[in-house]
Amino acid sequence: MLCQRCGAYVTPEEILCPSCGALLDKHGQDTGVRAIRQGRKQTAPPVEAPKREMHRRSGASRAYTQTTAENTGKVYVDSALSGGASPELRPPVTYEENQAGPGERSGYDRPGRRTYGGKTARVQPVGAHAVKRRGSVHKVSRHMVNWAHMAIAMACLALLMLVGVYFYLTHTAAGQRIMARMGYQSTSTALWEVGEERLDMGDIDGAIADFLKAREQDGEENINVDGLLLLGSAYEANGMAEEAMELYEEIYTNIVPNRPEAYRSMIRLLQAQDRDPEAAELMQVAYEKTEQTSFRTMRSELLPQTPVADLTAGVYSEKKYLALTSPQGYDIYYSLNSEEELPAGGTKYTEPIFLDEGSWSLRAVAISDDLVSDELTGTYKVIMPSPQKPTSSLAPNTYEQRQRIWLRLGEENKNDTDITIYYTIDGSTPDADSPVYTGEPFWLPGGKVTLRAVAVNGYGKASNALEILYKINSGPYPLTSYSTEDTANGLALGETTKEAFQEKYGAGESTEEVALEGFETPGEKITYSWGYAIMGKLERVGWVLTELYFTSDQFAGPRGTGIGDSEEEVVGQFRDMGQVESPSGNRGLYDNDTGKGKIYLMEDGTKEIRYETETAIGATWNLTYFVSKTDAVTAIDMLYEP
Repeated sequence: MLCQRCGAYVTPEEILCPSCGALLDKHGQDTGVRAIRQGRKQTAPPVEAPKREMHRRSGASRAYTQTTAENTGKVYVDSALSGGASPELRPPVTYEENQAGPGERSGYDRPGRRTYGGKTARVQPVGAHAVKRRGSVHKVSRHMVNWAHMAIAMACLALLMLVGVYFYLTHTAAGQRIMARMGYQSTSTALWEVGEERLDMGDIDGAIADFLKAREQDGEENINVDGLLLLGSAYEANGMAEEAMELYEEIYTNIVPNRPEAYRSMIRLLQAQDRDPEAAELMQVAYEKTEQTSFRTMRSELLPQTPVADLTAGVYSEKKYLALTSPQGYDIYYSLNSEEELPAGGTKYTEPIFLDEGSWSLRAVAISDDLVSDELTGTYKVIMPSPQKPTSSLAPNTYEQRQRIWLRLGEENKNDTDITIYYTIDGSTPDADSPVYTGEPFWLPGGKVTLRAVAVNGYGKASNALEILYKINSGPYPLTSYSTEDTANGLALGETTKEAFQEKYGAGESTEEVALEGFETPGEKITYSWGYAIMGKLERVGWVLTELYFTSDQFAGPRGTGIGDSEEEVVGQFRDMGQVESPSGNRGLYDNDTGKGKIYLMEDGTKEIRYETETAIGATWNLTYFVSKTDAVTAIDMLYEP
């Protein structure tokens, strides 16, 4: 029988067509004339038609008969028309049949038109591609699948897909985000973005891990500030406040000092930890670095208000009192030292501050618990006017007779009642321990005399000094000053050796070690019944006499003075310029290039007459007479200072 679909011959036992695989319809088997027209008998197996894998519409697989002079009896089916199959040799067709028109030919049917009942119809060949269908009839060609080719094609397609996926994942932003989500190597940008996604979804640990990996990939050359701020937020959300604060500090200190976000986050964390003083300090830094006034506003709302002074800073010509107040009633600490740390090094304000003459740098703060206000600062200068220097009634000159002198205030101060004139004629510089001019004239001694005088007002301001040199060629002339030639019993300080002294005055009652000013080694104090002697060691001469103190007339003082003499008897042996006592009771005797002499009134009413001179090698001799209240010398001390 023949297959109704492809026309191939099949045996009666088969159910499916071995050529096209169609289900056979044994009830619709062609018989009779049609089978004869196909050139086959029912009882003999026909020539098998070529296998076809693809379906084509009518006419697509029509047999092509090539007639040539060399080959006039062979019929081929063109490979192009038969779906790529090799040409099939069919029974030969004669030249006359090829030239014949529509109609019957022996062997296979040729497509063409035939007439049925007076109508012409398209005749389809019955062969390998003839299909009987209801309605329109289509030519169908079918070929066998080449699975090896199919596998190669599928492998190539898979390879192309893999390459595409690789390039998508490695060369696109979306692909890198996918890699980051999967935990594979990706760009830092993708890690920052995926970390932010995780943070939004509540995966804080994952977000921190992505952020840290992204930061490590960025390195020091390509810092993502916005990403670092996200990392700080993740730290905060994860309860890692210390890590967040450390990161914020790094951002505004080393990376971008002029961006405000890190400052704000740090300030918020400090205030949450009740560290308001640190937060206020950071607000000031943030304002200076970013120039955003919001930080200054935050700070002013947090801190106490600055103290207020009732005295404007500036220059004043008289002493002042300065009062401070806190608008909110807080404690105030102040300092007049520009280097003191406030409030720790300041003074608590309790009463108005006295500003004497000079320059004062005031700094003050208000305190509320641990919060310290901004500093109140101001410079106050108290510059009081100085009086004019006084004048003398006697012009500088040489005079043959003793002279009396009057002193007067300067022309600008002649009506001032709060000015004092201090003067000296002993050669010293006038000070508060000098005689006060009372308005009465005083005598000048004979010889060369230097008059010095200053005027001091009620503010303590001193004028320039008046200095006039006089020469009086009339006695009495002062005696000479104390010198190194003035010895006691021939004992020279710093020269008389210990051996020579003890040879003359004995070894003494006792010896003790004492410290001596100006000596490297301790000295020896030898006690006697009349007083004591101290020996000091000098490199050039060894042990020498450095101090002699006696209370007995066994020793005679310099220039014939001794124990029991009065003040006048002692002073009468040395230089005395005749200067009067100062308000303290002290009296200057002389002050010149060779030394000085002065009488001091002690607190207990006793007096000390002190003389001083220098040696040729720069050492100093001191001579002191101790005068009792009954005006008698009770002791004499001679001291050597190297």
